[in-house]
Amino acid sequence: MLCAATPELTGYAISHQHMPFDLFLVRHGTTDWNEDGRLLGRTDVPLNARGHAEAEATAEALRPFPLRAIVASPQRRTRETAAAVARWHGLTVVEEPGLAEVWVKESWQGKPWQELQHEPDIQRYLEDPLYRCEVIEPASAIQERTVAAVERLRECSEGPVLVISHGDPIKLLLTHYLAMELPAYRRLAVSPASVSVVRFDQDHDKRLLMLNWRAPGTLERLLD
Repeated sequence: MLCAATPELTGYAISHQHMPFDLFLVRHGTTDWNEDGRLLGRTDVPLNARGHAEAEATAEALRPFPLRAIVASPQRRTRETAAAVARWHGLTVVEEPGLAEVWVKESWQGKPWQELQHEPDIQRYLEDPLYRCEVIEPASAIQERTVAAVERLRECSEGPVLVISHGDPIKLLLTHYLAMELPAYRRLAVSPASVSVVRFDQDHDKRLLMLNWRAPGTLERLLD
């Protein structure tokens, strides 16, 4: 359980409800497969040299923020990105399966996207976020599990909290918390190692403080 994995936060389960909660959303850094345009799925592809540099730059930008927890998808690329941030904050990275990458069938993983975009199931998937099949996880299911993971985190911690995940899961989280229609998630941009920030106010309103920000730069000043 997420709360059990972060025992130092459980005491805030009641108090944080009366305080703003800042949710930092970071996508993992670049991998070779990203650069090659290959479908990653849940294959454990590591960050490449560029990805490690991106992770370190993002970690540097997040240094001024008193993060209470760092929670990451189980995939290696997110864990490596999270580790770069965790070193500055003395925190242990907590793995959360609900933040995992989109599931796709194994035979598609590693294939160039251009080879797959004409597959009937892919075409239906792109047209209808509710479309269900046996080869790719529907967008509606991704949103359901990622939102559930974040809500569990909000129940047992006060912000700011860092979540490190993947492009589509982060887009679907943003779509939910900004009350956008589900298909609108495809219009959002979430680049490798980018930072987006959602603030949950005392009256439960949600505000987007930052979308798709990337280092270098001073993130702290932009969020004042």
